[in-house]
Amino acid sequence: MRLTSCACLLLCSLLAVVTARAIDDAETAQQLLKRAQKSLVEGEHEDALRRYQTIAKLYPRTDWAQAAWWQIARLQNHLGDPQAAFDALQVLIVAHVGQFEKAHAEQLGLARTIMNASQQRERLQGLEPRRPKSLNESEQDMLAGMLQTIIRNGPHTETARQAHFEFALMLERAGKLPQALLMHEEFLETHMDHELADDAACQAAYIRYKQWKTMKSAAPRQRDAARDAMVWFLSRYPHSERAALARTCLAELRHSEHKELETLARYYEGRGKPEAAALYWRELAVKFPDLATAESPLREKIVKAVQSTASPASEQAVGPGREESGR
Repeated sequence: MRLTSCACLLLCSLLAVVTARAIDDAETAQQLLKRAQKSLVEGEHEDALRRYQTIAKLYPRTDWAQAAWWQIARLQNHLGDPQAAFDALQVLIVAHVGQFEKAHAEQLGLARTIMNASQQRERLQGLEPRRPKSLNESEQDMLAGMLQTIIRNGPHTETARQAHFEFALMLERAGKLPQALLMHEEFLETHMDHELADDAACQAAYIRYKQWKTMKSAAPRQRDAARDAMVWFLSRYPHSERAALARTCLAELRHSEHKELETLARYYEGRGKPEAAALYWRELAVKFPDLATAESPLREKIVKAVQSTASPASEQAVGPGREESGR
């Protein structure tokens, strides 16, 4: 009986100590919060930041720490340290229940601010991404890390989808076309029915178009890849607001292909190889059937080539012909 009484007294004493400590912690935390808020109101942002950091350190995983981390994120951004602000938001995502959605969206907003696009992204009216103030290499690396973290934080969320698309545009602005192309194509594979899918498809096609333009004198493979991408975009999203611009690019690609085939056909005619020339006239007929109409100046040559039969000798001339005429 005496032992039971002692145990009860000890338990009561411990509860009293814990309760007293909790009350002391609450009072201390409230005082720190008031002082931090006072510094904030008075414009002493660095002092307020230090006080909020102290609260977050002393009372982790509490409502006080949660409120402090939100203020830390805002103050770090205000003081010009977006990475520290982003990291504060990451703490809210990882360590504080119920803060994921809001903090995740704030992370994307912060990344967009760095890209000079803090407002909700307007759909692009042209094929070329809007060019913000250029970022140096370290800023690009920081931004890439942020966007990758946003995507990893919630890969199936709308915020992550937006970050994925923004990341592709960032890579494109930085001139990293192969990486940007991969990101756009990954977006299409994963989010085919998303509202940004037509933008991603068009940007992927336009990147291939730009790659062809930079190697125009000897890039039939790049041209064909760009043409196929433009055709796929227009067939998949015929009512996209960017379809007209894509058709303009496609017309240029087809005109280039037309001129190449005609040049090769005339080249072999000039070399006294009509069978080889006929191969290219027939290819023109297949790819550009309008050339066989009465109004086309090439009608006679194309009709004659279509009516002829290719010989084995002419088939052998196709490969070398493209190389020789391209010199």
